[in-house]
Amino acid sequence: MKRRGREKKEGLNEVDVFVGQRLRELRMLAGLSQSDVASALGLTFQQLQKYERGFNRVSSSRLFKLGQFFRVPVSVFFEGLENRQPAAEGSEMPTAGGGEEQENTLQSREALMLARYFQSIRDPQIRAAIRELAERCAEQQTDGGGASAAPAVKRGRARRAEQGGHA
Repeated sequence: MKRRGREKKEGLNEVDVFVGQRLRELRMLAGLSQSDVASALGLTFQQLQKYERGFNRVSSSRLFKLGQFFRVPVSVFFEGLENRQPAAEGSEMPTAGGGEEQENTLQSREALMLARYFQSIRDPQIRAAIRELAERCAEQQTDGGGASAAPAVKRGRARRAEQGGHA
């Protein structure tokens, strides 16, 4: 017997997964729960969860509403998509919870949490100190733990000194 509706696909669509990840990032940066966003848009949190995981495709009208809700242009949901390597033809998208994608999601979650905390810091000196710490830590990772300060850190110090900040 013929099934009605859309045929169920084997793997997830790469673009749907990407858009869902962007939606999740925006939601987390705003400090909102899935329930908060879902109720504001007249959805269930389960539906929003399916969007975020790429299990369900976000329609253009819903994408437009999401952009309005987060006060961003719709293009934000696709920024960086061109830079991703396309999946090999005939291969399936990894399921949610697979290796490298899961690691990237965890790193993304940590970055979003840090960004959210950083935005709440009002003292410019504390913000500058945190930026400098992050730059130094990142440079140590790329230098293999070298003791010299990064050129970016030195430029940052010089810029702050010119602006009257502490070096």
